[in-house]
Amino acid sequence: MSKLDELDIILKNISMLKKIRESEKFYLLIEKILKSKKIFIFGVGRSGYVGRCFAMRLFHLGLNSYFVGETITPKYEKDDLLILISGSGKTESVLTVAKKAKKVNNNIVAIVCECGSVAEFAELIIRLDVEKSDYLPMGTTFEQTAMIFLDLLIAEIMKKLNLKEREVIKRHFNLL
Repeated sequence: MSKLDELDIILKNISMLKKIRESEKFYLLIEKILKSKKIFIFGVGRSGYVGRCFAMRLFHLGLNSYFVGETITPKYEKDDLLILISGSGKTESVLTVAKKAKKVNNNIVAIVCECGSVAEFAELIIRLDVEKSDYLPMGTTFEQTAMIFLDLLIAEIMKKLNLKEREVIKRHFNLL
């Protein structure tokens, strides 16, 4: 049996998302997002970039979404949701944010590859068990898969809200 090349690994990771999309956790996360007053997202490094993309799309859907630490971030409160994105589940700043949020409510979701210590704080854990490669370094396969997973969530939320692209694009930035 020949070893999978990098494209095969990426495609295999994406295929794994079918199973997750059909899971109860997927729809529970959508429910949590839609019930929350505000949605806060946090991750560090490339996971943070993925989180920023997700926060932006939620905003485009008309939801109150924020990336933790950006210039305009309101107070985290009782009816809010925190979504953490961390491949290792043990990034120090992610754990710090989780600890502080846990003092406010138990509405914390962790999207991880390896659960790490963040599992202690999360009410819901979405584990993306990605295959890795020495030529897709560090968290590359997790970050790619997390981005696609979150885009699938956006598509399902759009269906639930009966939103089409023409309506969503009205909230898109238009000054540049």
